[in-house]
Amino acid sequence: MKYIKKVVLENFQSHKYTELEFDERLNVIVGPSDQGKSAIIRGVKWALFNEPSGNFFIREGENDCSVTIVFNDNTKIKRYKSKSKNLYYLYDSENKEQIFEGFGTNVPHEIIEATNIRKVYLDGKQTNSINISDQLEGPFLLSEKTATRANAIGRLVGVHIVDDAVGDTLKDIRNLNLSKRTLTEQLNKLEENLKEYDYLKQLQKKVERLEKIKIKIKELEDKVGKLKNIKIKYVDTKKQISDTQKLTDELNGIDLVENIANNLNAKVKIYSLMNNKRKHLLEIDKSICYNVNIINSLKSLNRSNQFIIELEDKVYKKRRLEIINASYKAVLENIMINNNIANKLENIDIVESKTSTIYEDSKKLMELKTINKKFYENNIRTTYGVNYLEKFSKLDQAGNILYSLEKKVSNLLSLVNIKKKTSFIQSELGLTARNIEKENLQIKKLLEEYKKLLEQFEVCPVCFHKIDNKTIEEIIINYS
Repeated sequence: MKYIKKVVLENFQSHKYTELEFDERLNVIVGPSDQGKSAIIRGVKWALFNEPSGNFFIREGENDCSVTIVFNDNTKIKRYKSKSKNLYYLYDSENKEQIFEGFGTNVPHEIIEATNIRKVYLDGKQTNSINISDQLEGPFLLSEKTATRANAIGRLVGVHIVDDAVGDTLKDIRNLNLSKRTLTEQLNKLEENLKEYDYLKQLQKKVERLEKIKIKIKELEDKVGKLKNIKIKYVDTKKQISDTQKLTDELNGIDLVENIANNLNAKVKIYSLMNNKRKHLLEIDKSICYNVNIINSLKSLNRSNQFIIELEDKVYKKRRLEIINASYKAVLENIMINNNIANKLENIDIVESKTSTIYEDSKKLMELKTINKKFYENNIRTTYGVNYLEKFSKLDQAGNILYSLEKKVSNLLSLVNIKKKTSFIQSELGLTARNIEKENLQIKKLLEEYKKLLEQFEVCPVCFHKIDNKTIEEIIINYS
């Protein structure tokens, strides 16, 4: 058993420093008046229960005070108070220190657990210490009021728990009945309100149909946009075709130009060959002149035969040169003709570039014919789409209807959620009703046991007067 072994008071009221050894059983402090007996009890209560508050108990002329209580298991607590500090110290059996502050008017939980000394609640608010008694304090409970004694005894035997449980249960039953009545009224109102929205299922189907129509309209709008883009491309392509046609008309004689170019290439080759031969003839003329000079310089008859032979050879060559000269003149004439043709064909490179351009344009023309065919088909589809869109001329009105339908659908969803909550509340009400029924059975069982106890003792637990069976029945009826 744990008990107080020693109390040390320092600067507490009239005690400068006082140590008191206590016995494990009953301890009585006696002595003359005004010697500090009550201060010892007050110091112990201050250390154990943090009562009273304030700092009036600090010894006159001192700045702080403390009360230390040592227990038989070597644990101790120290209550310290100064003008600036308000502390509890806790020392375990190994003298390890813990400091507590900021606890206000309460006692730290660790201190209560360490001392295991608590005040007893006589009723809901009044408490009393059964371990420590003052000089003029009466016996436990005898000096209290009758109602206080009854509440204290009830608390000691646990009757207050039953009373509190019964009171709480009755309060819960009243609250649940009110809640049930309110929820039932709300449920009836909601069911009546839901009847007004029975038509929402049909509206929901209409909304679904309108959503499908809206999707089709969007698809048609996309197709119309694509057709507009194709039309713009078609206009550009048509313009390119007209430009290409003009260029084709300007180049109708391109086949004649190609023949002239082929003839011109052949004549240019002949011209280059004749030019080479002309250069060769000029070299022969130089050789003839050289040989004539040699003949004029010959004075010796011995060399005349050789000269005649060379001369005949030169004459033969001259004849050949005359033939070549005639051919050369013909070539010159052809060259002049070809030069005229070449002058006329100075822009042959432009013709070639335009020829390649015409070839590319012809490709584009074929592509444009394909696009034109597709455009014609798209025109037919567009006409069909326009006729189809005319059927939706009142689409704005349908949008307003759709908006109102969406609002009604949202209202329907909120009502569905309310219905779900109502069903949940109904299930909770059923569960609560079952719990209440269980509690009623439990209360009935406890009242029967309480009745048996009253019949056994035949004494009122409050006033301790004798009671008969009729009084017991009245008590049970009051509780029930």
